[in-house]
Amino acid sequence: MKLESLPKYFAPKSMVPGTVSCGTSGDALSITDVMAALGLANSKASVGIELYLAKAGVLAPDNIIAFLTRLAERRASRNQSLQKMTAAERENFLRILAGFVFRDYSLSAASLVTCQSCAGEGFIDAEVFTNKVTWPDGKPPKWVRTTKGISPSDWEEWKPVREQVRVICQPCNGKGKVKNECRCRGRGEVLDKKKSQLQGVPVYKQCPRCKGRGFPRLKDTEVFKALGVTETTWRRNYKLLFDRLVEQCHIEESLAQSVLSRVTH
Repeated sequence: MKLESLPKYFAPKSMVPGTVSCGTSGDALSITDVMAALGLANSKASVGIELYLAKAGVLAPDNIIAFLTRLAERRASRNQSLQKMTAAERENFLRILAGFVFRDYSLSAASLVTCQSCAGEGFIDAEVFTNKVTWPDGKPPKWVRTTKGISPSDWEEWKPVREQVRVICQPCNGKGKVKNECRCRGRGEVLDKKKSQLQGVPVYKQCPRCKGRGFPRLKDTEVFKALGVTETTWRRNYKLLFDRLVEQCHIEESLAQSVLSRVTH
């Protein structure tokens, strides 16, 4: 059993609580088997299980952020910049950092992020040309409308007028959110045009932009601005700590996957 299968057991489609799975094979797991396996795996890899469930939206990330904050505090003893802060400043700084660590860990190609074109509003300001009517000699009098042979259009003059209007943002289609996928559309690989032309068949290579992940990571600019430090200070003193914490999250998830596979084997 994989971790990807866990979230569906927390949102059952049947109204009957004790419904057994419809699998006909002898090794099909019922809901009782899954909950027992989850309990056993949680006793050995509770952090990884809770990390993935929080990532999938089943659990609130408060406990995980608190765990990452405590982990960062233990590793802060080797960071001179953090040791220069007061206890309250360091705790607040690491709590914000832990929140961004969880965000970076929980990103995927299907995650929804704020649209950069409209800043999440769904609409953008655009300049358009609109044909509008003017009356250089004034509006036509009432008798013109009743006199034969004279049209009110003789007084009208149409001119294109430039004006600023609110239009729907095209990248997000007015939703304010877009998928966090790379130009490879989440596949992690793109077509190698040169090798494809030489060999005569489609040849794919690793996407150079996302390095095979299929989605971009959290931008450093957003992190160090929220922490209130400069880019140089961020890269020299805190970038390595941030990356190590994200790496620890993936290690805990891998451990949870291994334990769950052994329990349900």
